Amino acid sequence: MSLKDMLNAGEFISAPGVFDPLSARIVDASPAKAMYMTGYGVSASLLGKPDAGLVSYREMVDRVRSICEVTDAPLIADGDTGFGGLANVRQAVQGYETAGASAIQLEDQQYPKRCGHTRNRKVIPAVDMAQKVKMAVDSRFSDDFLIIARTDARTEHGLDEALRRAEIYIKAGADILFLESPESLEEMRIV
Repeated sequence: MSLKDMLNAGEFISAPGVFDPLSARIVDASPAKAMYMTGYGVSASLLGKPDAGLVSYREMVDRVRSICEVTDAPLIADGDTGFGGLANVRQAVQGYETAGASAIQLEDQQYPKRCGHTRNRKVIPAVDMAQKVKMAVDSRFSDDFLIIARTDARTEHGLDEALRRAEIYIKAGADILFLESPESLEEMRIV
């Protein structure tokens, strides 16, 4: 079953993090129905360094391909900021989709990006991210390839700003929203 079909059926999806073909094969053999290629995991396993925009688009898309070649479960893949401007977003979406991913996550951080669990993350204007989301939607080959829009605005700008941005991104065409770093159970309920 595709990731989109699972979501449309209202299924709860647990997507353990993977970072290379071996970790992905372990998840693929488990009861999990999907997996999530984490940018931090790829950066740490490939370079031994934190997720700070050091892994290139080519390295990430190669990792997507190598994971998808040996697994069956749908792969959600971290696409960082789209690796640059709108042309880069188009390339990232088409590259990830061609490599076999089922979804790409794009975040609204400034470049160079930082791991989502670190402080002092800076975000681009919401209108600029909305353009990236629209480009991503327009660039995919199939509507079954999902676009996840992530906002990192919560930590520096508050929950209301993060929710405002999420609304803008869904209107721009995102299939899934990812609000990074809610700070309490109550915030999770609001989200």
